[in-house]
Amino acid sequence: MKNIKLILVLIVSLSLTSCGFKRVSQRFEEPINLKNVIITGEKRISYTLKNNILLISDNASENKYDARIKLKKKNNFKIKNETGKIIRYSLTMTADLELTNLKDNKKKQKLFISTVDYSVASNHSDTINNEKNAMKSAIQQLSDDIIIFIGFILKNK
Repeated sequence: MKNIKLILVLIVSLSLTSCGFKRVSQRFEEPINLKNVIITGEKRISYTLKNNILLISDNASENKYDARIKLKKKNNFKIKNETGKIIRYSLTMTADLELTNLKDNKKKQKLFISTVDYSVASNHSDTINNEKNAMKSAIQQLSDDIIIFIGFILKNK
């Protein structure tokens, strides 16, 4: 009985360790060199997004690309209460990415959309903090989506 349990544990552990699973956000097999990253839109959001994207750039890479991103932020009310007072907002950020390979001038385009909801608080300063937190979350989501897209482009070039 002990031998059967031991063999079963050994087989299960070996099958799980060699399943070939890799995280999508893992470091790229081929590094990328983002020569120019030009982002149009709000300066504070653009700065954060650019810094997040440049984290994957490697100056020693042969894969040289230019990136242009048009960033838009839109704040809409989502829910009103019975009296007509807004109690929940929806923050939508869109990033239109154009990635240009500098070797052959091939362009890839993709539109990324991130929507985050935030509540209206009793204090105006708390509402502004909720909006800032929602904006940080949306920027991080856009950054992650763009980085994953760039990884797929490198893998499938």
